[in-house]
Amino acid sequence: MEEALEASFTGIDYFEVAVTGIYQNAIEASADTGNYELDLIGSIVLRPHNEGAKVGGTNFVFWLFSVDNLGSLQPTGSLSQQAGLLWDTNDINVESSVTQFGVFGITQYFFQSRLELGVGKIFPGMIHTESPYTANNSETFMTKVISANAVGRYFEAIGLGANATYHSPKGWFVQAGFSDAKAESEFDFSSLADGVFASTFEVGWRPAREVGFTNMSVLAYAVDETDALDRETGFALAFSHDIGAEASKGVFGRYTHRTGGDPKAPEYRDDGLPLKHGGFLGFAWNAPLGRERDQLGVAAIYGEPSDSRQEKGFNAQCGVTAFWSLGLSTGIRVTPSAQFLRNIEGNLEVVLGLRFKAAKDFSPIFD
Repeated sequence: MEEALEASFTGIDYFEVAVTGIYQNAIEASADTGNYELDLIGSIVLRPHNEGAKVGGTNFVFWLFSVDNLGSLQPTGSLSQQAGLLWDTNDINVESSVTQFGVFGITQYFFQSRLELGVGKIFPGMIHTESPYTANNSETFMTKVISANAVGRYFEAIGLGANATYHSPKGWFVQAGFSDAKAESEFDFSSLADGVFASTFEVGWRPAREVGFTNMSVLAYAVDETDALDRETGFALAFSHDIGAEASKGVFGRYTHRTGGDPKAPEYRDDGLPLKHGGFLGFAWNAPLGRERDQLGVAAIYGEPSDSRQEKGFNAQCGVTAFWSLGLSTGIRVTPSAQFLRNIEGNLEVVLGLRFKAAKDFSPIFD
């Protein structure tokens, strides 16, 4: 999805088809899980970008995904329960097949692309606290603490909404948005009238770089009360910085803290997210040992359980996770991974994983 957002910003057409499969095994619990995801991702130029114009380019951006479990393997959440883990070991947890749009909207640029306005289905987790090493379950870390957010509900509030971002010439930016936090269907216009939203506000610094990426930001958010969960407010602190002119190494981290968002009745206690605060600190090595297509990453994780998880006997959990993404050819990746985690009994649980991804960029058909 990052490539489609970049294509939208630069004003070019982009279209990608991808399939990703994940298998994981928890050694101590003798439990395994597996799932797959099919993705159609694109950005289509509706109005060409006109450098210097007050009203700039217009793009249609979309991400359609379909996820399901592999064969008879159990969902990720079931493995986490059996292994006594606070959070899921990857961010796909479904009982059966799910197909939906994660992103479906129009992006309009103004004032030499300094001001960006998006309207439609906008995935907050893809546009806030950005880093090339996080929020990317298909290429980097698998654990939900890093690939999604196990604390804040704003991350996956993908109902209809809007977001505006202003980029200053010196690298500072500010963005704010909202999305429907109660949507029950793909494009739930009627739910907007209920006024149950996830609202976000972020300020940060993201300087332009020829190679690599740098971002430091502070995010504040609020999610209105729903039928199952009470009102939630919180904040996230995040940074990501590629080191050196060649960006051969990177450091990154994120800490999220929330208040509220707790179940309103016992029957809803599995609806809330498992952590009330937590985060990670990581290191990445790009093109390790001269392998240009490869990437290696390692991160330390920590999380404090929510009240509902404490009632189930959980204490704070921590661990270390690592991956080595092997680029076998253009668009083909195989990624072994390992997660070393403290479980509910205070013992070490090792979760070994293997991910396969095949992606094809069809953008040349637009030329």
